[in-house]
Amino acid sequence: MASTITLDETTPIAADFPESFIPGKREILGLEMQVETPENVVLSYQLAGPSQRYVAYLIDFLIRMMMLLAIFMFFIAPMSSVMMPGAMIGLFLIISFLNTWGYYTISETFFKGKSIGKHICGLRVIREGGYPITFWPSLLRNLARSADSIILYGVGITSMLLTRRFQRLGDLLAGTVVIQERTLALPRKPIILNKIKPLDKNEIGSFLPRDEVLSLIDEFIGRRHVLTYERGHALAAQLAQQLAKRLHYTGDEKKVSQYPMAFLASVYKTFSFSQDQEEQELLAEYKKRSDLQGEHYE
Repeated sequence: MASTITLDETTPIAADFPESFIPGKREILGLEMQVETPENVVLSYQLAGPSQRYVAYLIDFLIRMMMLLAIFMFFIAPMSSVMMPGAMIGLFLIISFLNTWGYYTISETFFKGKSIGKHICGLRVIREGGYPITFWPSLLRNLARSADSIILYGVGITSMLLTRRFQRLGDLLAGTVVIQERTLALPRKPIILNKIKPLDKNEIGSFLPRDEVLSLIDEFIGRRHVLTYERGHALAAQLAQQLAKRLHYTGDEKKVSQYPMAFLASVYKTFSFSQDQEEQELLAEYKKRSDLQGEHYE
């Protein structure tokens, strides 16, 4: 049976194994949501309730109204003398529609699932699998906002109260959830990559760790100094063993069992910079061939 590791979403090195977590049985009560990655890492999130989300919405609503007022005063009103009233009203309605879904879609896509209101309230939108939200899910959840906003967001609030993960209709449609970010901030030291050697490509298979796993390793090793040696070794060892198994690692087994943090750091450097290294190798090879061709023509 594969072992699992429980890591907190914002402080991954500080979490313990959940006593109530049993593989195959995932009925989580309360505001906690747990997601298991294919690497058998269990991430824990705290769901945001309707009241928190409503406050964030009100803040965003005020900001959007200020944006609409500015557009009307500095763009629509000056053009009223050269545009027909019907065309001006139609243009304003289009701008209002873009202001509603465009504001949230752009914010959530490019600012890690946050709008200004969500940032102030400490909220963030993510995918149900724990992955960061992307453009299409954000667009989908916000296009459904018109249905959620019926009766002063009564439909959306009712949907949140009736679903286990407090999802409004847009969240159910796009497969997203809104979480409460942890307020605990642990000191962090960066990984010194120039002192770490990547894994030998002849000792690993074709498996590619997900970006979320690489970010998890970055957070884990960056905060290694706040753990005791025993605790850090125990957490790193289980994650290292799972990754070594998925990678079909055939190198020195002692590196995995006795120096798991070093192994995780090597995994991080191997796969977080592999694309850049390949690009540099291709550019170097192209430059070399160009120089040889130039010498040939001379």
